[in-house]
Amino acid sequence: MENQMIETDAVKQALSVAGWDLDKELEGLSTAASNFELPRVRIEHKKNGKHHLYIDTGESYLDSASQEIDVAGNMLTGIVFAEQGIRALWEEGAEVPLCSAIDGVPGGKEPLAISCNLCEHSAIGKSCKPKARLFLLAEIDGDVRPLVFALSPTSIKHWNAHKKKLQRSNLPVVAVSTTFKTLDVKKGTYRWAEVKVGIDGIATKEMLILAKQARDQFEEVTRVISSHDYSDPGDQNVEPF
Repeated sequence: MENQMIETDAVKQALSVAGWDLDKELEGLSTAASNFELPRVRIEHKKNGKHHLYIDTGESYLDSASQEIDVAGNMLTGIVFAEQGIRALWEEGAEVPLCSAIDGVPGGKEPLAISCNLCEHSAIGKSCKPKARLFLLAEIDGDVRPLVFALSPTSIKHWNAHKKKLQRSNLPVVAVSTTFKTLDVKKGTYRWAEVKVGIDGIATKEMLILAKQARDQFEEVTRVISSHDYSDPGDQNVEPF
């Protein structure tokens, strides 16, 4: 019985008969945002260059639900409502990083340095890898959902170039619909996908309101570096992406 899947319609009917409000109970779960992992945008890097951009919703008990949602055309459009520069140094097999930092400030019980700029492990090519962690709202299957996208070290330059263009245009990041598209890169024996960043117009008033609500709701999530932030290929080894 442990691995038995659940049919949502049957549960909904049973709850209704017993006098429970399904939507209200689900709302109670969602308000405890800090105890849950948001769906994550991930990339499956392919040796043939046909990389796969998808959303990882996490495991569930539903018999008909897939953990992965394909992103059409390998391009995702969303409103970025928060961003962070994160770093983490991992020991092999560890559940938590040896040292980690958000926006250059190390945290945890015993950080290896008072600042990432002063730490030997943060140099280019060292094992402490930087990422740009983005929190965004995107329309998925007709619903606007919050997502996390931890850009790899090789994609950070595209994100920074995007921000520079916005600055020259006198526009904040949240004001535009940002596009993320896979870009095939090959160097030596490695082939991987970087993320090219652009815009698809100005954000609507409705999306801006939702983005502000999302920033407030998920503030606690932004304070912690999760192992899921560093579970992509190359995060804890010598691969370039």
